[in-house]
Amino acid sequence: MDETKEIVTLKGQVTKLNNTANEITITSPEENGSAMELKAKLKDIGNQIKERKEAITKPINDSLKSIRALFAPLETAYETAEALVGRKLLDYKRKTDEEARVKEAKIAASFEKGNIKAETAERKIEQIQRVEKTVQTDHGKVQFRIIQKMRITDLNLVPDSYWIIDEVKLRKDVLAGIVVPGAEKYGEETV
Repeated sequence: MDETKEIVTLKGQVTKLNNTANEITITSPEENGSAMELKAKLKDIGNQIKERKEAITKPINDSLKSIRALFAPLETAYETAEALVGRKLLDYKRKTDEEARVKEAKIAASFEKGNIKAETAERKIEQIQRVEKTVQTDHGKVQFRIIQKMRITDLNLVPDSYWIIDEVKLRKDVLAGIVVPGAEKYGEETV
């Protein structure tokens, strides 16, 4: 069967079953039997849809998995090298910035004591070696920037409104029979 015809057929069946589901009322044993038959048909059509979809998506997912596995070692080596060079660049910049601050402080102290003139102090400060914030290379631009981040300094001071319950762990423990205040195990009937 042609793929599009197969999908059109499935779509027609789903539409028909959906219309029947909307119209159905269950007020008698006979209607209950009809509803159970409809539920079984819906389950069957759901399995057909799933099978058809997986026939298409499984090879794609397998290919994707294979491609990711092929490139994973390269990406890991690249990320390691990039992080290492970045860390070394930042270390050098921090060292250079600190040396520049020390030299500027000495020049400022000499100026305040009157040992050097303002023009001389400005000239010496301009001659201090620094690392530029943006450097253009043959392969692209390297830029130093400050990214704002957050760090927790004391968990006890963080307000309750920022705490999130680990629902997965809580569900696992409650279903295992562990009594947890504020949570309970219950049964919900389903078809």
